[in-house]
Formats: sequence, structure tokens, C-alpha cells
Amino acid sequence: MRKFLLLTLVVFTSLFWAQAQNVSNFEDLNLPVDSFWNGSDLSGGFTSKLANYSNTFNSTYSSWGGFAYSSKTDTITAGFANMYSSITGSGHYSATYGVGYYSAFSGPLSISIDPVATNTPLTSIFVTNNTYAYLSMRDGDAYSKKFGGTAGNDSDWFMLTITGYKAGVLTDTINFFLADYRFANNTNDYIVKDWTEIYLMKLGLVDSLSFTLNSSDTGAYGMNTPAYFCIDNMSSMYDVSIAENKSIQNLSIYPNPTTDFINIKGIANTNTQIQIIDMKGAIIHNEIIAQGSINKRINLQRLNSGLFVIRFISENNIQQYRIIKE
Repeated sequence: MRKFLLLTLVVFTSLFWAQAQNVSNFEDLNLPVDSFWNGSDLSGGFTSKLANYSNTFNSTYSSWGGFAYSSKTDTITAGFANMYSSITGSGHYSATYGVGYYSAFSGPLSISIDPVATNTPLTSIFVTNNTYAYLSMRDGDAYSKKFGGTAGNDSDWFMLTITGYKAGVLTDTINFFLADYRFANNTNDYIVKDWTEIYLMKLGLVDSLSFTLNSSDTGAYGMNTPAYFCIDNMSSMYDVSIAENKSIQNLSIYPNPTTDFINIKGIANTNTQIQIIDMKGAIIHNEIIAQGSINKRINLQRLNSGLFVIRFISENNIQQYRIIKE
């Protein structure tokens, strides 16, 4: 009887504790269309929901470092004057997004997380290239080389490193290539042009993140590649409320914990993607289910014991829960 009650409690908390919470999405900053904020008010940073972003602004030179935020949409203008645009022309399903500028002289960019959200892992953040950096890598400019070189055979790369900290102690790091031309087959070379999700669960429990950039294109004064990138929609498993407009209604996931299978029942309002993700961020199950009634059984026997995240993704909503494999 005691075991049954314990399992019932785990099922209940697993289903309702871990609805994905958007830690920061920049939409709460109420930025006018086609504009930006770069710290010229000398506030030293800004807060979006449960995250605080560092910023430095030099009034003498009207220059900034750290994080800004933007609703700029220019994806075609090359050069320094277009430093506030994402190459997608928008945020991730939104108008406003963050812009990071990394300078080796000022050090890593930092985000601090509100203590209320630090008792559960961050799950992911969306990243893409800044327009200035993207066009510079694609075409080259007066300061930076065209990635791949004239023949396309140069092994160029542009890498973002995200480091997690808890109480000042490094937890782990994640490297993400914003561009990679190191493949033997040049057709595999790429510069990121879409919003791409980086899973952060590998970092564990953190109260701050730092961001640095490195490039294969360097010179006497450091990196030649424009040191800009864009971010949006950082989420965690922390929950403050249950979303009213879910992609899956009447959702039931059982048994949880499980030793072999999980069953999923509910009603999908739209075509929905189901992912199962381990705590290192690896996707170990991925499929699309059609709109309508769901009666799905997924085999987990091949997985090692541990904690996993099951995610339901529709066009405008993400539902996310933890499941335990015994």
C-alpha cells in the first residue's frame, strides 16, 4: 500500500510539476517594432522575466558590450551598422530577441537566473546568427574572411560556448557551432540561419550562465569574425502555473516511474511533435502525431535508468514533463 501511494505521488508531481516554464523570452520588455535597446540609459543591464542580462555602455564612444535586445528585421544589409538584427528577421516565433556582443577585453557575457527558478535544471535556449556576423562569414568583408576561402576548402568555424555556474562553481560547458566548414565534403559546411534549440540540461542546476565566442579567423588583435549572436526563449522545468491553452488536452502519461513502456493518452489540438530527451540533452525519441485523439505506447526498455523529459511541441506551445525510468 505504501509503495502504491508513493508511486501515485510521483505520477502526480511528475505530470504537474514540470510544465515547461519560459524563464526569459524578451516579449515582456515591450520594445517598439524595428528598434533596439543597447544600454545607453547606463542601467548596466536588464531583466526579462526570471533572467537578468549584463550590459556595459561607453558613453564616450557610444559603444556597448554584453547583451542588448532588439526587434530589428533587416536580414540583407551587411556591415557594422546592422549589428542588432537576427539573420531570421525576428525572434523565435516572436518579435523581440536578445543580441549578444562578446569582447575579449570585457570578458564573457553573463545571465543570472532568479533564485526561484534555480532548483530545477534549465532545459534549453534558442540561438541563431546575427545578420552582421552571418553575412560577414558568408561573403567576407574588409575585416573578416569569407568562410571556406575562395575554393571553399578552408576549415573555418565560429563557436559559441555556454558555461553554467552554481554559487560561483563551474558545473559544465556546452559548445555550439554557429558555423562549421571543417567537413571533408564541402556540401556539409554550414552557417546557422534558423533558430536552433540548444539543450542545457547537461549543465545541471545553475544560477548563472556565461557566453563566449571563438573563431578560426583571428588576427593580431583577436577574432576577426564579428562577435555577435542572437538568443531567445530560455526555458526550464520550473513551473509557476499550468498553461491554459495546451497543445494536448486531457493528457495522461503512465506509468511513471516505469520499467519498460509509457502510455500517452489525450487530444491533440494540432499536429504535434513528441520528443523524449535525456539529461544530457540528447533526443532519444522523436515523432510527429496527427491532430486528434492520442493513444500511444512508447518502448523505453533500451534506455538506462534515470530521469528523462518528454516534450510535446506544437506551433505555438510546448508542454514538457519529466518521466522516470527505473
